Amino acid sequence: MDPVNSPVPPAAIRNNDWRTLDPPSIDDFVPGIPISVVVPYYEAPEALDLTLAALERQTYPRDLFEVIVVDDGSSVPLEPPESSPLDVGVLHQEDLGFGLARARNNGARAARHPILVFLDCAMLPEAGWLAAHARWHHLAGDLLTLGFRAHVDVGGLDAAAIRHRTGALSNLFKGRRVDRPEWIEFHMARTDDLTAEAEDDIFRVVTGGNLGVSRWFFDHVGGFDESFDRWGMEDTEFGYRAFTHGGPLVPVRDAFCWHQGEGADPSADERASLDIQRAKVSHLIAHPHFRDAEPGRSFTVPSYVVTIDPLDHPPEVVLAAAGDIISNTIHDLVVWIGDRPRDPGYEALKNHLAPDPRVFFGPVGGAIAQFPLSSFQVLLPAGMATDRRIVQRLRDGLGTRAGAMATLGDGSPISITRTWVLHRADRTGKDLEELGEIVPLSLSDLVLRRKTPMPLASLRLSGSPLGTKVALVLSRLARVRSPRQALTFAGWFVSALGRRLANVLRRLWASMRPLPPDPTRQAEYPLGVEIAVIGHRARDVFSGSSSVHLSPDGEQLDLVVVDTADGLPDTGLAGAHPAVILAEESPLLAVPAFDIEQTNPENWTWHVGGQVGALSEIGLPEGVEVDTVVDVADRKVLSRLHHLEDYRPFHPDSVCRAATLATLAATGLVVHVNEDDPELEAHLGTELYGAMRDERITQGGLRTRERLSIDMRRAALRTHSLRARTRQVAAAAGLAAFPGLPEVSILLATRRPGLLEKCLEVAASQTYPRLELVLALHGEGFPDRIDTSSCPFPVEVVRAPSDRLFGEVLNQATRAAGGTLLTKMDDDDHYGNEHVWDLVLAHEYSRANLVAKAAEFVYLASSDKTIHRMIGGGEARSANPTIAGGAMIISVDDLAEAGGWRRIPRWVDQALLKDVVREGGAAYRTHGHGYLLVRHGDEHTWKSPDSYFLRHAQETRPGRDLAFAAIG
Repeated sequence: MDPVNSPVPPAAIRNNDWRTLDPPSIDDFVPGIPISVVVPYYEAPEALDLTLAALERQTYPRDLFEVIVVDDGSSVPLEPPESSPLDVGVLHQEDLGFGLARARNNGARAARHPILVFLDCAMLPEAGWLAAHARWHHLAGDLLTLGFRAHVDVGGLDAAAIRHRTGALSNLFKGRRVDRPEWIEFHMARTDDLTAEAEDDIFRVVTGGNLGVSRWFFDHVGGFDESFDRWGMEDTEFGYRAFTHGGPLVPVRDAFCWHQGEGADPSADERASLDIQRAKVSHLIAHPHFRDAEPGRSFTVPSYVVTIDPLDHPPEVVLAAAGDIISNTIHDLVVWIGDRPRDPGYEALKNHLAPDPRVFFGPVGGAIAQFPLSSFQVLLPAGMATDRRIVQRLRDGLGTRAGAMATLGDGSPISITRTWVLHRADRTGKDLEELGEIVPLSLSDLVLRRKTPMPLASLRLSGSPLGTKVALVLSRLARVRSPRQALTFAGWFVSALGRRLANVLRRLWASMRPLPPDPTRQAEYPLGVEIAVIGHRARDVFSGSSSVHLSPDGEQLDLVVVDTADGLPDTGLAGAHPAVILAEESPLLAVPAFDIEQTNPENWTWHVGGQVGALSEIGLPEGVEVDTVVDVADRKVLSRLHHLEDYRPFHPDSVCRAATLATLAATGLVVHVNEDDPELEAHLGTELYGAMRDERITQGGLRTRERLSIDMRRAALRTHSLRARTRQVAAAAGLAAFPGLPEVSILLATRRPGLLEKCLEVAASQTYPRLELVLALHGEGFPDRIDTSSCPFPVEVVRAPSDRLFGEVLNQATRAAGGTLLTKMDDDDHYGNEHVWDLVLAHEYSRANLVAKAAEFVYLASSDKTIHRMIGGGEARSANPTIAGGAMIISVDDLAEAGGWRRIPRWVDQALLKDVVREGGAAYRTHGHGYLLVRHGDEHTWKSPDSYFLRHAQETRPGRDLAFAAIG
């Protein structure tokens, strides 16, 4: 059956806004289409009896539904029920191992009716369950209806109790423990019940145990993938295919079932199976949450299909266009070349390209039939060369919308479109604009150019006027890299316009120079190196410090920082001291550095609205909207922004731009750089620049915003502070000895020999460059020789008898430590590889005596859940902060001042906090990302039950979710 012959038409809705459909209420619904209920079964006769009893109580007319039970090779083959008021059939399939997908497909093949509803054999549906599914499928023929479930122990109930109950099934379960799959509710909340336009992974909530779909759409999508021969993710993969085919996903809470027995979260065996299945679906689900598309990787289902329209260009031009795409920075793509069967030159073209497994030939417009499951369909005309980031630029231009398009002056179209909207448009006959937001692409952002010389004025945006803003002209000028490009752009200017722009730039420079919060205050602390700065650029680099020398006369210097080599002879310092010539070094060294004690994320604001800011209206690209224009010095307003949109025309040059953005990022402000700018990348550094180019910035929620803020502030603080810049110029000058980063000693005490390997692995994973590990083996059972070769830094092993108090063990480890800073780690907790860096930076900018993370993320082993609590409470100082003992840092001197570790068996971290505060010290809590506390129930020092943590959880994930805590 196809959509034309389906009993009901497909749904012509925008995005996944299922709320715009208007089915009748349950009370007004009149059933008319028969349904096949497919029940996979394997050696569970008692559970099936209860399920069939629950189906007998359905309000949907019995003459309008059949039940097909598919036995997946049970050792005792299932027999049809001896007597049942239902139309029940039993199928048997050979036992070939785990065959859930095959069972569902066989049931669908045997089905006689136009609507399929899949029900696991351990499910007890409420009486209105089938009608709740059916009323949506009477309305539209290409929906997936997603039912809900809860888990309950049904012990003591038999089929008669289910069949003859009074009222709802829920009445039978009063007083019993009920578990719900919290991961489903999490995604429902995150996506506003699957309607949020910004979310393109809503298919992840599709579960096959309570699922409705029309027979024709099930066949159209291809049914379940029978190659899934172990537990897990076959339904997620089916959901992805249905979603990518444009099928709306409808959550139906009235289609409710009770799962017999506990197990709302996966068991240990099921989690192990999921790990294996994730590798499989990475090839089948073309979404970044399901695959790590590193350069060079290819997948069974590519994310992007790029069609090259040859137009009337000769084959060599088409070959060049294909080469540009094949070498793109995004490798997760295939190239579809429009075929010209009658062109004899195409034979040579195919000889060049056809053997490439990522290149295909066919009619323009035919790629979607060959690759119906790729997420994006791209169309580019031959004859247009681009840089190696064209696909990423198109993706950036698309954002969260359904499609983005542009037209060249000769009428050649360029587009990137989500595959789901193309399938839905083909099925419904609607225009793309009726089904999702289609936006114009900015050709200037794509940096497109013709290989054949062509006036730039002939490039135009669909529906947009010719000409460009003054600031956009500046943006283009900043991209000039060669004399030829300079000559091309020179025609854009006349002298009068040039003078006017110069005035604008001077005013902009005066207002945008990066200043610390108090422009009259310079950092007075010594930098550890005596530096003379010669030239205005060198002075700007260290303008935030009063410890540099503006004149070399009579000073004892370690090195000289000078703008150019020409400036050295004038000072008389040529050859007298090591010199760093900024013009000859990395552009990053020329960026003005900030004082980390004034510019940092202290009091960072988590709870903000969706307000987007910009530093200027001048140069704001057409079509880009911001909510407010802010001053770079107005920290209060900046702290309330969701993020800041930044463009090249806001700044006089890349040096000024990099200094401003690094300063803002260090405060925790999320900055979005909307256009590719290699020059800015060279000044900011790849890490910070990459974070500012992250496509999640514009649409991410508050949790994503915090994660991005942490990435940016970390990169800015360790790269662009005064001390960081001092280390960089000292290294560039080749100084043999200069104050570097403080050495950190990790104190890691363990009583468990089985965790020894994990302890070494966690320590070795840290990216902080100056580390040592002091491994305190507390008790018996440890090997005589400890292999520490996995650690790329010194490891000191100390041993303590089992009866020694924990505080005494830590003091013993401290005496063996050689670092100036001490950080404590616990043997069973999890740490991100930037954990030590985060603590060192917070210790530097807060100037607190004790710095720690809180246990925001906690894994509850007995409940097998990961929670997030105390959200937004970090980056604050307090006399009594909530901190985690396994995530603290303190200097050796401050620890000694506090009296060392208390000689007590537990709670040494809280005791140390009290001692530090008692001695007049300060405590600071930084963010909690990159640290996951593990609780093992009663064995843990912390005696609070899991219910305490679950009650305070603000977010909950099933299992041990390390990525949730920003680990791995």
